[in-house]
Order: sequence, then C-alpha cells, then structure tokens
Amino acid sequence: MDIELYNKYKKLGRGNWGKDLTMWKMMYLGFLNQYRDEEFTPILDLLLNIFLDLPKARKEGKLVIMHSFNYGPELFHAMDLEPLMQELFSVGLAPLHLNEPYIDFSNQIGYGDNPTICNAQRPLIGSFMQGASPIPDLLFFLSTPCNSLAMTYQVFEHLAKIPAHSIDVPYWAYEQQDNEFYDENTIAYMVKQVKDLIIWLEKEKKQKLDPEKLQETMKNVNQSREYILEFNELLKTVPCPVPSQAGFGNFLSMVTRGGTDDAVKATKWLRDSALENVKNGIAGVPDEKIRIAWPYTHVFFDADLLTWLEETFNAVVIMDILGYYQVLPHDISTLEKCYESLAKGTLDFSMVGTCRGPIEFYIEFLLNYVKEYKIDCVIIPMQFACKHAYAIARVASEAVREQTGIPVLIFGCDPYDSREVTSDAIRERISEFLTQVVL
Repeated sequence: MDIELYNKYKKLGRGNWGKDLTMWKMMYLGFLNQYRDEEFTPILDLLLNIFLDLPKARKEGKLVIMHSFNYGPELFHAMDLEPLMQELFSVGLAPLHLNEPYIDFSNQIGYGDNPTICNAQRPLIGSFMQGASPIPDLLFFLSTPCNSLAMTYQVFEHLAKIPAHSIDVPYWAYEQQDNEFYDENTIAYMVKQVKDLIIWLEKEKKQKLDPEKLQETMKNVNQSREYILEFNELLKTVPCPVPSQAGFGNFLSMVTRGGTDDAVKATKWLRDSALENVKNGIAGVPDEKIRIAWPYTHVFFDADLLTWLEETFNAVVIMDILGYYQVLPHDISTLEKCYESLAKGTLDFSMVGTCRGPIEFYIEFLLNYVKEYKIDCVIIPMQFACKHAYAIARVASEAVREQTGIPVLIFGCDPYDSREVTSDAIRERISEFLTQVVL
C-alpha cells in the first residue's frame, strides 16, 4: 500500500481501544506492518476493518457477538450486531507464536492438553483468564465439527458469564436425490433452530428483526456465493490462475462479513482476478508443476509454508478445506425462504458440510476435489486433537488411492503450536513426499 494509505490506517489504530482489546489492537498493528509493502486489495481492506470495527462498535453502543469459525454472520449483520469471529483472535496469534503462552497457561490450570483439546480455540481460555482476550456481549457457537470446539465455548461462556446460544447441527443430509443419508426432518429441524436463535437475539438486543433488512442481507450473501462458485470453477484451469492463499480470502470474507457490501466487493475482486488471469494465460505459480489438494486447515503457525511450496517445487495448493467454500445461492423470495437459506448455509458451510455427518460426506468431497481440479497429490497436516477427522482422512485417503491412483500424505502436527512438530520437520516431511513419491 502507498505511504498515505498506510498512515491513514495507522492513525485509525491510535487511541484507547479498551483493556480487553489491547492484544486485539496489537494484532491490528502487526497485520498493518506485515502488509505495508503489499498490494492494497479488498481482502486486506476487509481484514483491517474487522479489527477497527470492534472498538468502533463499543463506542457506538453496538452489541458484540462472538461466534465460531464455522458459521456465517449474515443474520448478525441483519440485526445490526457486531460479529467477532473468535478464531481470528486465537488462531491469528499463531503466526507470531503469541498464542503459545496462553496454551501453556491453559495447561497449567488443567484445561486439557494438545492431544485432547484443539488449540484453535483453547488459547481463548488462557487469554481470558489473563485479561487478554476480547470480551463480547453475546456468544454463539455450533455443536459441530467437534466436541472440542463446543466444550471450549461452553467453558468460556461460564468463565465470562455472558449470555450464550448454540445450534445443534444434525447428522443427516437434506438433499433427497440419490442420497442414502437423506432425512426429511433435517431442514425443518434446522429452520426451527434458526427461528429460536432469532428469538434469542431479539430478546438480548431488545429489538425485532427487520424482515426487509434480512432479505437485503441475504441478497448480498447470494451475490457473494455466485462470485465464489465462479472463482472455484476458474481454479479448475491448468495452470491455476491464482496463488495458494487466494481461496482463503473467500472464506475470510464470508465468515466475518457475509451479507455485507464488503464481502460482495472482496469476493468479486477475487473472481475478477482469477478470470483476468485465465483470459491472459497467467499462472498463480509460474511454471506450475504440482497441483495439491489440501483438504484440511492451514498450518497457521507457519505463514510462509505455502509460499515455500510455490517457490521450491512450483507447487500450487488449489484450496484448503476452509477456502473451498461451496454454499450455493438460495431462493430468498420470502421471509420463510430466508430462514431456509440460513439453515442450508449452516449445514453446508466450510468444514461443516464435509465433517458433520457420515464419513461418506468427506470421502465424496475429497474424490470430487481430486478429480475436478486435476490434482497431483493430497497433503493433510492432521491436528492431533482432531481424532475423528484423523480417522476420516485415513479412510478417505485409501479411497483416493484406489479410485484415482493419486498419492496422499497424512502426518500429525498441531497447526497452531510450532513446538509439537516444528516447521522444519513439516517441510522435510512434505519435501520427501514430493521428491520421492510425486515427482
């Protein structure tokens, strides 16, 4: 970004944000300095404003609702609440290793350990008890994709003594056509819970939902989803028209600003960038040699891992499991249809749609991913605490090998704590796989 824009954002970061936002402010300044020499894009603009909007909401008296990484905030935006996607805090600390003291403190007080409770959320407990985490007015979370997430949010609810609400995500599919896992009650069950959530939010906010505002918000959601689906389709091009991190921008947009003009602008920019590169024959990774499927989360403590893959092996990671956002646009012509869209959007959200039900959901997802995107290999850096996903990945990898012949690498690590398996060890493992098996 140019110096004038940098100084503008630096100035916006001044002042007292509040005691519980001290670390939040440090993260904002850290991201600003990290990207000061990078191109200023709608994604960066969106990211910086996520940080700025929290103290602004406090000053305006707007209620802040903390939510988990697997839920789109469009309903919150429609009700004029300020969403705070919690993992932006607890995981956002990982690249600088600032989450590790809070992980250690959580260990010391007896709240789990790395192999049993996921460190994507666990730093929230240690940081709260040391006065470093943002404290919202309301808390919302899902029962999926794991008990670890739901448990940590419940612990935080009781420690912080804040009103909380959760949704129980059903196991079965809602699409009937050729689906042995279809259950006719799935959508009705979810719509009922969406309405219960709205009732709870209306009670806490002391204000009714405006149907027109909800419908307008859902129009923005649909527009963003259309852009993302077009982007996903463009990534099937060989060579891939964008670098490895690009798809994550769609996830970030939808999980923090879904339903807003900012998300529409960001997803359109990503779609347009990919389309322009396809038209001009430009590769996201010059001289692309390897196309990698990454059907799990990033190794968040190693921010340069994917760049290393690009520069060392001319390899592009098409999308990770979060960046591979697959929610379709829905009919929102009536208020009831908007409720149904909110329900389907929750069931199909990144990671939820693949991990909430029978193992076949994930296997089908991975097989389609490998076939449609002309994948050369699959890499899964599996979180130690994610035991159910570890088992799913093992079975899915066998299906990939049997049906496509594509090699799969699965290795254990903690994507949020560099001390469990170091960055060097991870790179060595991937390097051996690519040089000895793939190339």
